[in-house]
Amino acid sequence: MDILIILFLSFVPMLIYATVLWWLDRFEREPLYLLALAFLWGAVPSIILSVILEVIFDIPITLLSGSALTYDLLGGSIAAPLIEEGTKAIALIALLLFFRHELDSPLDGLIYGGMAGFGFAAVENAFYLFGAYSEGGMGDVTSLALMRAGLFGLNHAMYTGFTGLGIALALEVRSVWLKGLFPLLGFGIAMGAHAYHNTFATFTGHMESMMPLALAVLGDWVAIVFLFGVIIAARFLEQRRIRHFLERRTATMQFQREEIATLISPLKRWWAQLQAGLTGNIKHWRKVARYFRTITEAAFAFHRAQHGDAKAGARLQRLEQEILALRSAA
Repeated sequence: MDILIILFLSFVPMLIYATVLWWLDRFEREPLYLLALAFLWGAVPSIILSVILEVIFDIPITLLSGSALTYDLLGGSIAAPLIEEGTKAIALIALLLFFRHELDSPLDGLIYGGMAGFGFAAVENAFYLFGAYSEGGMGDVTSLALMRAGLFGLNHAMYTGFTGLGIALALEVRSVWLKGLFPLLGFGIAMGAHAYHNTFATFTGHMESMMPLALAVLGDWVAIVFLFGVIIAARFLEQRRIRHFLERRTATMQFQREEIATLISPLKRWWAQLQAGLTGNIKHWRKVARYFRTITEAAFAFHRAQHGDAKAGARLQRLEQEILALRSAA
């Protein structure tokens, strides 16, 4: 029974956070199978690779360390951020290479990075909670779970969210040097935020003062609030791109003013889908949802095509044909 409780405390909070992050993507939610793959990458391959690499790095760290504090700082503040953020970033690189069309806006990169982070955090939580159980029983497990799932529950998602944001921003610009800079900058911030937290957490374990822990919490939540601000800004950015597409295509596709008002509003979209669902006609409900999704994808492709992305131009043509087909079948 205790094992099930520990697994519950490790995985369920991360799954709840992941669901909330998925819900925040209001206009065009990412495919669930890709989100699941990102989560699973963080939970399994990334953890395995990190453990192997950290064992390897432990050899030179041990040789270089003259004290326990130095050993913990080299491992926690340098090796761990580099290794863990690097292994989580592999999922985002794979996404960029094979599913680039799904990275429609800066928000998408942040979401995929967050999913990989939540997967990693879930398994890491299990390691720490089982360790606490072996030392102090369920009492220690409960207090540690409150800290890891509550106070620091968003940390790994925040770290890798910066990496994903950097990769997505690289797709937003034409400049070649900016395309190279943004992913490196995002990854650098991810490692820096991770190293910041681990440094002060390390000092907390070597000092009687709680000030290092307070500084860790402060820094973590400043970064989390910043990314939440990015999510809000990205929502308005996506809305503006959808509006721009609809206005530019009003003459050819005959979008009406009321329809435009619905298409640029997540709330009105939800209400229209709810009304479609209440009719009991599942096919109609699915068609409405597909129409909204296709409009959004076309708007993002339109934006990319205007900025010189040839692949986006070809995709836009296919999406516009699909929109016309859906409208004629309505």
